[in-house]
Amino acid sequence: MTAMSVQLECGKCGWWTLCGEPEITRRLRAIGLFRRAPEPPQDIVEEMLRTNGHRLPCDRCREPGLKVGQGADAGDAGDWQQVVVCEICREPIPVERLEFMPKTKRCAACQDKADRGTTFVEPDYCPKCGSLVELRVSRAGGVTRYKLWCTGNPPCRL
Repeated sequence: MTAMSVQLECGKCGWWTLCGEPEITRRLRAIGLFRRAPEPPQDIVEEMLRTNGHRLPCDRCREPGLKVGQGADAGDAGDWQQVVVCEICREPIPVERLEFMPKTKRCAACQDKADRGTTFVEPDYCPKCGSLVELRVSRAGGVTRYKLWCTGNPPCRL
């Protein structure tokens, strides 16, 4: 099976990028597709991109409506290497690391932080006031529920 490569281009601001199959799958997940499929088959990814590509938002202007075009043509497909992006920092993983560890999903810096026990959880902020949001337990009627609470003074209602 050939490697999938497409060019996404914004007609409004002119931004464009080349994407491989993992990046396309990540972008389709961001619009609500492939929620339950950890690694969907390439033919399904191609079909979903063809039918839902117009819903993908631009990275620069955030407007939906990206145009989907072919990345590398068939003659040059063997000359290009697919870029693998780190799942934490979203930066390309160096080719040397991928040659040594082909199945890696993290760059060396992020893997080092994970090995040292550093967390990658980014704090949530209140959409109304910008204060930190924390997760609290609410026990009502015997059912345990978790709710987000604003830590601002006075706290906003989320």
